[in-house]
Amino acid sequence: MTQADVLVVGAGLGGLAFAQDAARAGLRVALLDKARGVSGRAATRRVTLPDGPEVRVDHGARFFTARSDRARALAEGGVRDGWNAVWTRGVARWQAGQVTPPDDGHPRYAPPAGMSALGRTLARGLDVQTGVTVTSLERLDAAQGGGWRVHSREGQSWEAPTLILNVPAPQLLALLATLDPGSPDPVPAALRGHASGEAARQAAQVTYDPCWAAGVILRQDVPAHWRALRPDHPVLEWIAREHTKRPDGAPPALTLHATPAWTRANLERTPEQVLPDLLAAAQDILGPLDAAQAFAHRWRYSIPAVTAPGPCHWDAALNLGWCGDWFTPDPHGPRVESALLSGWALARRLVGA
Repeated sequence: MTQADVLVVGAGLGGLAFAQDAARAGLRVALLDKARGVSGRAATRRVTLPDGPEVRVDHGARFFTARSDRARALAEGGVRDGWNAVWTRGVARWQAGQVTPPDDGHPRYAPPAGMSALGRTLARGLDVQTGVTVTSLERLDAAQGGGWRVHSREGQSWEAPTLILNVPAPQLLALLATLDPGSPDPVPAALRGHASGEAARQAAQVTYDPCWAAGVILRQDVPAHWRALRPDHPVLEWIAREHTKRPDGAPPALTLHATPAWTRANLERTPEQVLPDLLAAAQDILGPLDAAQAFAHRWRYSIPAVTAPGPCHWDAALNLGWCGDWFTPDPHGPRVESALLSGWALARRLVGA
């Protein structure tokens, strides 16, 4: 990897939003991510059927909204450029067999190529290395040139004057703890007396709702007019007809999201164990399903339930910051747009724009 002014751990949407602005300001930015691609939880699974087409399923973030001016400019610019589209303007509800049509009219955007297209768009022109699991951090002293060094499970290391962390709060705390191994204090000694010490304590208060998700490729579509459904059901809280996001003729497919309560009760089961239960719940709501293929995926850190105050964290004394959807950049709650707003806010703190 080339020499960088700023090293970003986590190429999710917040990290990418930050990196784009920092690079535009003239900084050399390098990003590391443990996944095979960018975009974090705005994830799209590609499923290839035997002797059939590739089917794309958004099994993480369901869609994204754009209430702020800048997010709206990104979304609508994507519509004009062809990589984004308004998927639906409301979500129907299901209760005891009855479907109530949507009524709010607010646009929900979903790229036709899948939600991961949002991250790939933000990653254009950036130096991103995937398949890298960062396991520890090191603060370099003046004799070493100052700045930060990170180490990976794969045996590599990277250095930069400035370090940005774009990971879920529990993972952030685990990385910070490597600065002070063995200490019972959640704040490493290197951060005490700095703004990052208090920010780390705030991160320790953040909690998440987990989510078991499933993708179901159908041989035949379900009889429905809605595109997305919020069921009042003990197992499932979300059903989307994924093919309605895709070009005409895409094979029918569903995304299922379990409720936080059901997911917690079944968190440590395997995908193979939970998938029959998720499919049974979907059939309880939709009737018989003719499934050609299905998969399940666990999101341990899905939706922040308790967030950190403010839009992001930046410590100029340590050249250290973090961002993500677990901050509170605006009053609308945690969502895709929150990650973008957090990353953009952190870039403003760093470059003074």
